[in-house]
Amino acid sequence: MSDPFPFEPFPTGGLPPAAKGPDPVAATAFQAAVEGSDAYRGLREALQVDEGVLRLGNRFFPVGRYREVAFLALGEAAHSLAFGALTTLGSRITAGLVAGPEPAPADFPFPSVQVRPGEEGRAADEVARAATELLEALTERDLFLLLLSSGAVTPLAAPPDGFGAAAWSEWLQSLLRAGASARELEEVVRVVGGGLVGGRLGAIPTLGDRAVFVVDRGHGAALLGGGPTIPIAPEERLRVRQLLLRLDRADTLPASVRETLGPAGNPAPVGPWDRPVVVAQPSDALRSAADRLFDRKWTSRLIDLDLAGPPEAAAARFVDGMEELLRKEPLTPESRTRGIAGFAMTTLDVPEGTDDGPAMERFLAQAYRRLRRREMTIAVGRTVGAPERARYPAGAAIGRIGEPAPGLSPGRPRPLAMRRGITDVGALVVGLWPTPTAD
Repeated sequence: MSDPFPFEPFPTGGLPPAAKGPDPVAATAFQAAVEGSDAYRGLREALQVDEGVLRLGNRFFPVGRYREVAFLALGEAAHSLAFGALTTLGSRITAGLVAGPEPAPADFPFPSVQVRPGEEGRAADEVARAATELLEALTERDLFLLLLSSGAVTPLAAPPDGFGAAAWSEWLQSLLRAGASARELEEVVRVVGGGLVGGRLGAIPTLGDRAVFVVDRGHGAALLGGGPTIPIAPEERLRVRQLLLRLDRADTLPASVRETLGPAGNPAPVGPWDRPVVVAQPSDALRSAADRLFDRKWTSRLIDLDLAGPPEAAAARFVDGMEELLRKEPLTPESRTRGIAGFAMTTLDVPEGTDDGPAMERFLAQAYRRLRRREMTIAVGRTVGAPERARYPAGAAIGRIGEPAPGLSPGRPRPLAMRRGITDVGALVVGLWPTPTAD
């Protein structure tokens, strides 16, 4: 487990020079969160070869059981996951494909497709062909690894019949404007979308054994990447029908697509795929951040594992949660702690594979409007790098950090030099209330 991943999340020199005040504390927590949910290391824990035994999550086999191994790695952390598998299995891996938002390194030994956010459906046909070829070529002595992370839906989902790529993207955006949540939108893509979502990858015939490893950002493995190995349940179709009726959008679908939303629908058959193995999730980021600050003599407390709702509502809940913590654990100059650190994870109601920078700015603007304690600091940091040309840099921890003077904008970014594509388990929110000093 000590082999170095060729793309470490942060420079080996550590964090950039810290500003005064609580800034370095928030930055330390953010760095710990990313490192604690690193997809490469998480996969290396779940996929191991030790003394002739191959571990696939909670399954164990003689390592000689499999002659060849093929893989498909998709999403923000596609390269992290692919390198994790290569480091563990080495020359046993003979075929594979990576599809994610960044180009592959020059020496990467397998095909790679760069699919940026907003390019839904562009690579879906290519990924579908590759998956079909990989799976159909396997024998009983072979193994297929499906490695999924947030953003996998971009190369997996194609527009349904009757939609072009641009019209499909605009239709989905219209659902958000009409009031659909990110989770509801992800379920619509899973149920309505074409390509390999909704269990259609799982329906590809193969003789080989299969295993799925996922980086879960908090919305569940069934929705991640459109649930390519999980068949659509009747209740999912019902929820999508009810959502479209509520938003008055049902008649905007082509008739052929509306037919698939009926109770019978068009369920994809599915083979004996095991449940996905989660290699990184929001709780990993929270635990790592809280432990790091605890080691630095801060009192670490959980506000919420999943601050649901849009940014403004999530911000209100977080600030209220910090106030409740301070009522329960008031600090005095005699308190033997540097302060109280409250933690939460959130997706800020941003759909999978979408830039969350604007939502982070909205979250912080609302949080600082609600704050009544000038000494309190609230910071938020994404656990995945920003898309190209985004307003906020990769690894930005955005907030009024180390800026005690009133009137300064809380939306000013504090960049940490994080490589994109390491993981994505949502955004970490940190609230810091330092112990008062004696006059």
